[in-house]
Amino acid sequence: MTPKETRLDDSAEIYKKREKMTERQKLSDMNTSEKWEYFKQYYLKKLISILVIAGFVGYLLYEVLSPKPDTVLNVAMVNYPLNEETLTQLENDIKELLNVNPETQNIVIDTGYDLKNHDYASAEKLTTYAFAGELDLFIAPESQFIKYAFSNSLTPLTDALPTDVYSALSDRLFSCRTRLNDEEVPAEAQGPEGVYGIYAEDLPMFEAYKGYMQDPPVIGIFVTSKNTENAVSTIRHLFGLDK
Repeated sequence: MTPKETRLDDSAEIYKKREKMTERQKLSDMNTSEKWEYFKQYYLKKLISILVIAGFVGYLLYEVLSPKPDTVLNVAMVNYPLNEETLTQLENDIKELLNVNPETQNIVIDTGYDLKNHDYASAEKLTTYAFAGELDLFIAPESQFIKYAFSNSLTPLTDALPTDVYSALSDRLFSCRTRLNDEEVPAEAQGPEGVYGIYAEDLPMFEAYKGYMQDPPVIGIFVTSKNTENAVSTIRHLFGLDK
């Protein structure tokens, strides 16, 4: 039986062993347009992915390692969402009062706490921040304020306020008993009575609430405050005792 004849002899190109070309060799045989298409097909998506990842990692490192402004006063304001103009004016006044350096310091006045609608997130945030010592001034309606004073979350103003400020505000002071155990409720508190707040319904920031305010706002200082001195200076300023 004779071998089957083919049209290609053994030396034909199809039978030759193909050698793997290097990237440089491939590119050297391409014109500019072909090189760009080759780059888009094999490398562009990878390059974009690497740049995105590198950018994200860089952002995280910047956020973690870059110096953060020092908060010199943190105010938690409950159930009083001040309008933008009033809030901005209050922030500017306190920044000027405390001589805040905008590059290294800041103040926080958070009016987003809503406890009248049983907002669990607000209650949890308030408790967590207070426990961590991140809050200084506490401003809330009397019905909410008493819960925090009762639970020993606020510092007695007899200890915190200078004598002249305490005396000047004597007709505004809020007092209540604190609890002795977890089973007590404010109305049945058996702990010692103390002064924990200052009624503030006639301050300019509450002008928009006048006329229908049934639960007056009270100002106090968290017992865990890290900026008690600035909190006292702010109280002095709010009630016009620094003039």
